[in-house]
Amino acid sequence: MQFLRRFLQNRDGNVLIVSALVLPLLIGMAALVTEYGGALVERADNQRVADLSAYAGALAYNKNQSTDQMTATAVSVAVLNGVPAGNVQVSLVASPKTAGVNAVSVSINTYKTLLLARVMSDRQQLQIYANSVAEIGAKPQTPGCMLALDGTQTGITLSGGTSISAPKCTVSSNNTVTVPCGTSISAIGVNYNSAAAPSQPCNGITGPGGAAAVITKTSTPDPLAGNSAVTAAVARFSTVAAMSAATAPAAPTNTTGTNIDFAWDQTATTNAAIAAGCTASWSQPTWTFSCGSKTTVNLGTVTIGGGINLNFATSGAATTVYNFAGDFTTSATTNFGPGTYNFAKTLTTAGTTTFGAGTYNIGKQVTTAGTTTFGAGAFNFTKGLTTGGGGTTTFGAGTFKFGMSDNTCGGTARVSLCNTSTLTFGGPSTFELGGGLNNTGGSTITFGSGTSNSYKIGPGGNGDAITLGGGSKTVMADATSSGVFQVVGNVNGGGGGSCFVIPATAQHDVEGNFIASGAVLLGAGVYTIDGYFALGGSGGGSASCGGSTISVSGTNVTLVLSGKAKSNSGSCSGYVFCVAAGYSNIVLTAPQTGATAKLAVIGPTSTSVTAGATFAEGGSNAQISGAFYFPYGPIIMNGGSSVLGSASDTSKCLQMIGSRITLSGGTAAASECIAASSSSASSKVSLVQ
Repeated sequence: MQFLRRFLQNRDGNVLIVSALVLPLLIGMAALVTEYGGALVERADNQRVADLSAYAGALAYNKNQSTDQMTATAVSVAVLNGVPAGNVQVSLVASPKTAGVNAVSVSINTYKTLLLARVMSDRQQLQIYANSVAEIGAKPQTPGCMLALDGTQTGITLSGGTSISAPKCTVSSNNTVTVPCGTSISAIGVNYNSAAAPSQPCNGITGPGGAAAVITKTSTPDPLAGNSAVTAAVARFSTVAAMSAATAPAAPTNTTGTNIDFAWDQTATTNAAIAAGCTASWSQPTWTFSCGSKTTVNLGTVTIGGGINLNFATSGAATTVYNFAGDFTTSATTNFGPGTYNFAKTLTTAGTTTFGAGTYNIGKQVTTAGTTTFGAGAFNFTKGLTTGGGGTTTFGAGTFKFGMSDNTCGGTARVSLCNTSTLTFGGPSTFELGGGLNNTGGSTITFGSGTSNSYKIGPGGNGDAITLGGGSKTVMADATSSGVFQVVGNVNGGGGGSCFVIPATAQHDVEGNFIASGAVLLGAGVYTIDGYFALGGSGGGSASCGGSTISVSGTNVTLVLSGKAKSNSGSCSGYVFCVAAGYSNIVLTAPQTGATAKLAVIGPTSTSVTAGATFAEGGSNAQISGAFYFPYGPIIMNGGSSVLGSASDTSKCLQMIGSRITLSGGTAAASECIAASSSSASSKVSLVQ
């Protein structure tokens, strides 16, 4: 007992014991002050960097709607402030403050190695986390690139594996948005205005790069309502409706004259020429007919015997006027000198016939066969021109005014120009075909050359102004200098495998419908079509045209459609704009500048016309750049069709606006072309978290 009492009363070594007990506490306090205190300082610095990075990233995204640029900018700011790029995470999120607004979130994670704190814990590192969220001021409904306007229709509906890619704009509906499994929408925002939120059972709506989608319940106005360019383009319909077809040129006066038979009987022919005040000389098998310096030569019926050649007025003056009272038919080899030729009745060529430069006024039908060549001049054919099968007919540059024939072309309808062979008009030339033209199957017409041509084409007997047969080729030289392109009647390119090259000119006016089954190369300019535009409703598709295989191609083109009539053919039936029947790889690019800049297709803007547009039956890979606008009609894509903007060319865009938009089995890549005149995207950026 004394031993224990002495041990308890002994004070030797107490300091060491107390020190051993207190030392871990002292080390922990030092760790708290030094290591954890330093971490708090580093966290404050990380927060400062996160704020700067989020703000910079939001500014970058607000400028160009690019998540890549947003991320690159935010990371660059962090690196400049000493934070390794691998420690920075950037994402586009819904704002935690304002509903329906995007924000940029930046998170920074750094790690501090622990030394003193290990005495009290086995923890090796301390994670230092900072996060900042910068709200982007622009509302998701601006800009907008795909919009279903009508609140009583089905809004935007996807099916059959369809996808919409709109990484820089919103997809909006004033009613529902339906995105079933197997379909998707990727956009910076999706707006709807129905009682129920968008239907997406498989979460098919995402933001760019897989970010969370910004989905907002809001009404979206028509961004092109009241647009001055649209209003001006539509106003042109009154001018087009007032157009009238060119009248037929007057027939020359039927004068009496001397009959001449260029025959093997030399005496009779010589005497007849003398009676007409001219001479005829014979060198078998050729007659040479000359009237010297006479100013007017009146002839009756002129005939040429079989196998006989005729050199007619080869030495006559260019000012001489030749009047023919009867029908005239060439044979073998016939050459006409310069002058003015008035044929009161028909002119029919055969063999090889050459006409000099001059003026040709013909009261009845002109029919060419064999090889026929006209020099430059003025050509007034009261009853039109018909070319024979297998022949070649060539005209120099000039003015061509053709009335309607009394005979049908290929048994279908009467026209001013019926071509069944190869026909070429030099240029620059002016064409007035009051009764239309028919380029029959397998035939070729080349109208003019250069840029100063002009076209006025009226309706044929069946209402079609331009009729193109299967496998035909029709090329019209440009009218950009001073000419026009005016068509009264339908453009009916109904023949599969045909090629139709339309001239470039500022304004193309068509008082009728535009129908095609072959390849069409649209020259630059505005096309005001007082009817409908249908491709492939009756079959057809791509063909060689303009040096390459195309279906429909047009650069710097705007189509303006009244919808006064609707297609009644095949899958195009009931629509104002239709692409069908294998019309793949369509290229339609709106002008970048000018009165209709960024406007590709303007559909009916009258509330009374509710017919819309369709891409059907494999009308795939349409590359349309510009606003595609049908405010009162639906836009429907199905049958594997697709409409694509350009990912590589930022100058191109696709903005779809319809009463409703239904997509099935196709792809649409959309971007904004034209913003509402009253809208302006805010550049305001603010830190909200």
